[in-house]
Amino acid sequence: MYVFLFVAFLASMVAQKLSLAVASSKIPRENHEDGKRPTNSSELFNTPETEAHGMLLLTAMCIPYIFNFLSSCWKVHFGNEKPPSILTVVLCVVLAVCQSVGLCLLVFHLLPNVGPIQGLLVLSATGVVPSLLKSTTTLRKSYSLLQKVAIFSLDILALLLQLSIAVLIFVPEVQFFCRISPLYGSKDLTPTGDIITDCINGLGSRFLTLFAIFLTSLAWLENFLEILEEKKDHENSKGFISRIQSDLKKNRAFINIFVSLSKILTSFLITSLVAKLHIFEPENWEELTKQSHQDVLDIILLVISSIVCYFLACLTCKLQMQVFSFAIPCLLSTPAATALLTFICQNNEDFLFDNFNFDCGSNCDANYLRSNYYLVLASLWLLSFYWTAGHIWFPKQEKLAQIERLFVNPLYCGILLEQDLVLNRKRDQDKTQEQDDIRTSENVPPMIYACATMWHETRFEMEQLLKSLFRMNKDQSNCKKEYAFEAHIFFDDAFRDGILNEYVSTFKTAIDRVIGSMQVDEPDSYTPCYGRQIKYKMPGGNFMYIHLKDKSKIRHKKRWSQVMYMYYLLGHRKAENAFILALDGDVDFTPGAVRMLIDRMKKDENVGAACGRIHPIGNGPIVWYQKFEYAIAHWLQKATEHVLGCVLCSPGCFSLFRGSALMDDNVMKKYLEIPTNASEVLMYDLGEDRWLCTLLLQQGYRVDYAAGADASTYAPEGFDEFFNQRKRWGPSTFANIMALLQNGNKVVKKNTNISWLYIVYLGSLMVSTIIGPATIMMLIAGAFVTVFDLSIVNAYIASVIPGVLFFVICLVCSTKVQLIVAQVLSGFYVIIMMVVMVGLLITALTQSPYHPSVIFLLGLVIIFVVAATLHPKEWVNILYGFLYFVSIPSGFLVQVIYSLCNLNDVSWGTRESSTPNKDTNKEKTALLNICWPFSNLVNTSPKRGSHEMEILKLIRDITSKPGYKSQSEEVVPKSVLSSKSDEQCKDKKAIPEKDDISERKAETSKRWIEQDPFRGKRLEMNENESKFWEDLVKKYLDPHDKEMKKDLTEELKKLRNNVCSGMALVNILWITVNFMFQFRSPTVVTFQLPIRADEDEHGIYEMKIEMLGLLFIIFFMVLLLIQFCGMIAHSLGTFIHLVARAELPNPFKRNSNDKSKNKQDDIQNQQPDNGTQMEENSSHQPERTSNLKQRPKRRHIVI
Repeated sequence: MYVFLFVAFLASMVAQKLSLAVASSKIPRENHEDGKRPTNSSELFNTPETEAHGMLLLTAMCIPYIFNFLSSCWKVHFGNEKPPSILTVVLCVVLAVCQSVGLCLLVFHLLPNVGPIQGLLVLSATGVVPSLLKSTTTLRKSYSLLQKVAIFSLDILALLLQLSIAVLIFVPEVQFFCRISPLYGSKDLTPTGDIITDCINGLGSRFLTLFAIFLTSLAWLENFLEILEEKKDHENSKGFISRIQSDLKKNRAFINIFVSLSKILTSFLITSLVAKLHIFEPENWEELTKQSHQDVLDIILLVISSIVCYFLACLTCKLQMQVFSFAIPCLLSTPAATALLTFICQNNEDFLFDNFNFDCGSNCDANYLRSNYYLVLASLWLLSFYWTAGHIWFPKQEKLAQIERLFVNPLYCGILLEQDLVLNRKRDQDKTQEQDDIRTSENVPPMIYACATMWHETRFEMEQLLKSLFRMNKDQSNCKKEYAFEAHIFFDDAFRDGILNEYVSTFKTAIDRVIGSMQVDEPDSYTPCYGRQIKYKMPGGNFMYIHLKDKSKIRHKKRWSQVMYMYYLLGHRKAENAFILALDGDVDFTPGAVRMLIDRMKKDENVGAACGRIHPIGNGPIVWYQKFEYAIAHWLQKATEHVLGCVLCSPGCFSLFRGSALMDDNVMKKYLEIPTNASEVLMYDLGEDRWLCTLLLQQGYRVDYAAGADASTYAPEGFDEFFNQRKRWGPSTFANIMALLQNGNKVVKKNTNISWLYIVYLGSLMVSTIIGPATIMMLIAGAFVTVFDLSIVNAYIASVIPGVLFFVICLVCSTKVQLIVAQVLSGFYVIIMMVVMVGLLITALTQSPYHPSVIFLLGLVIIFVVAATLHPKEWVNILYGFLYFVSIPSGFLVQVIYSLCNLNDVSWGTRESSTPNKDTNKEKTALLNICWPFSNLVNTSPKRGSHEMEILKLIRDITSKPGYKSQSEEVVPKSVLSSKSDEQCKDKKAIPEKDDISERKAETSKRWIEQDPFRGKRLEMNENESKFWEDLVKKYLDPHDKEMKKDLTEELKKLRNNVCSGMALVNILWITVNFMFQFRSPTVVTFQLPIRADEDEHGIYEMKIEMLGLLFIIFFMVLLLIQFCGMIAHSLGTFIHLVARAELPNPFKRNSNDKSKNKQDDIQNQQPDNGTQMEENSSHQPERTSNLKQRPKRRHIVI
């Protein structure tokens, strides 16, 4: 990789220099006045062709300014940039004008009047201002006296060498700034017999040359200005330069809009004055159209090579390959380009003339320079230039740093590409940022807390999670200095009548199967007030805690488990540099995926959460449908959210959260609130992960998406379970997005990553979702008209009736009936969608293949195919696209109606009737799902068998017999075994005393606990930790809280009725408007297409399209194109991220850890089997300082 980037970067840089040398030789020059030029020289060098080529070169010079303007507008509108002070804008515009004047003089005054080789060499003397500033700042550095004297002397020498170009300009009889041509040469003119055809003559011309070099070097003024320290004892806390720099750092995109426009206008104005280009004369524009490919090839090569070179420069710096693949190629580019041009002109003149229309005989001065001493001085210019840019040899930025942290000014200079990349590369980190890094790191590596929530998972799903955790443990034990690791599993509803239930027994079996023959001690057991806590010491010294929750003592469900581990790990333990890896109980992931999420946190300290690519796994058509649905949701929607603004939802099954962001004010405090009205129930309880991300966005944090961080989780395989899951997701998504839209003004002000344009984008998606059911009905009606030749009225009636009937059924019938009807209706719509496909085919064949509906469908297919191509590991998902297409009515009509009509049902919907040994049932139900959805009419949901209940009853009877004594009682004192949970959780609101039956159950539970599957030491919990759990439960997690018992059923029904009424009204209006437009056709637009029809002998086909439908198709197509562009941009970033994560050998470094580093990929992808042996190491705290930065902490919530 190092060699490839080295060669590619050097080749593109040399190509840029050669194309610049050739292009600058074709533009107008000054007339020579010494009489030595031939009489026809004026016609040779000042023709319409040269002026046209000058206009092309001006365009190439302005292309970076145009890119900068467009990107700045993008950032301002999608990045919520704040307007800077007027003084900063004016100052930056003045400096930009000066720089543009200097660059125009350099390109259109200096370069055309010297030879191409001299022009390449003289560019190394454009670092005058940076050399001056560097020499003035050396004495302020904390060097020893001897070092200061030596470095300052070299700085002065470099400055003098840069200024020596003025000597060559003004000293008489110096022919460096002259164009030498052998075409009209004679032996008495030069030692080689060449003739001087152009020179920088006259005092004014020489001053313009010097002026051009000085003004051009102002472009890198900002990078070489020292950041002034704040004067805290003065009212004006910052100096003038410091205020300007601070304004630039915060509002650079806004300023660059004015800077780019000023550069473009200045370039056109100065060029028309200096080069006398008649830009507005029609003759020159006509000449542009007559240019052959040889005339414009150098300009095309100049533009393309500059773009490629800039991209490679950013890539090498991001990948920390700067020295070998960036600095060295930059240093070699000028000698290489000069030598290559000399070689071509001496040995193969026809190559340049045939391809670039460049005449070496009249332009090349290789023979002249070979016999002069100017090359020595040019070499000194180059060395002094790179002494000034010595910071490029000692890069300090981390991997995958943002462009703003790599280069001072955005983009590149199309002319001085090498000089701009070198001197624009950031010298030092901001001092304030360095202080923050020291303060937040303090030799503390990132602490990764893997927190999984578990409920009714099967044994296989439990093993999948445990294997992932043990992979993380092994990875951390092999690279302890990179991060610390600890696992926590929060098991909801782990008790039944005070006894550990069958799910916990299954979980213990899964642990034993995963551990296998690994050397793992028996776990320690504690009895906190919420239930039980089990502590395993994993191989390598890391710990895995299992928190078994009793829902009679602490609030259950996922949100309250998250509150538990957030307060426990971030509040009680107060770990620095802590991150929460939120997991589901069935997720499968690798350490490499976690590292990619950590990289997102490293890249931007404002990132509060980062999510990965979730892959649904399972069997059957419903899972196949979800595979494609998840794929396009991540490929298009999540990628676009990441690029345009922020990701709206970081799934709780696999996401990384910054600890300081979670404990920020108004995040955790708001997250643990109990819903007091119906709308809050939808946001708080039905989609806890989306609600948490909404809080982070409202507090100004960013949520990122890392496409390379892959994780797998089981998806619903049955129709009922799938619809119930979406019944919970749909209202939650709708409620949270509406909360963002309603508070858009506050969110835009608070969050710099969210702009009003992004809010408009979200609003457009929301509108498309709301009118989705009506749109599906109109699509079906159009197919009925085309295929069955029905009238518009009959077609609309036939398409609307099924949806209306299902809407009524969902309002009046039970959930079981609704699901049965939904299955039948989904199967019916599959057949209808086949009719739609036939209708589109008939439209393409009988009317026109250019019909908007046909073009839209074809464009949709192309976008999906391209998306699959950009994700080669996931391309198989495209095969499920047909199933997704025929199921569109089921997803966007039936499912939406079912979700809204059951909005008052807040049940979880999944795993509610699951059993822990469901592994075999999955395979059986998968065979039935092949006939989806009709197969689900048969009740295939497994119920708890009587066999397990009989065994459980038998065990209870045995343990309840008098005189029964467990083995654990012989080892552990009775005082330790006594349950403290009742005493710890007592308060004034305790439940009344139970009768004799309850006491018998409690005694039975106590004996059952003694026989629990987790055998090991029974220890007493630390007093501080025990008190923490008591206070937390009492204050936030008391299951008997009166607010928890507040009945919101009636409010939920009212909200359901209001939402359903509103949705129905909007969709009825949308259908009515479209129906009237199609029925009366008041706005039919006619397009004439050059297609020969059978009845038209003139070859013109008239296509009539209803205007409203056309606008609707355009609206959806624009949204798709936006998402497609967002996917392309995000895919490029993902590619760079993956390359950065790869372990590449560094030719400049070799250490003892290379062997262990080369094994990282194997560690990240291997599955821990029963024979795996893991090395134990009790010292699991890393030692190396991490670059991972926390956002400065705000006020925390204290229990």
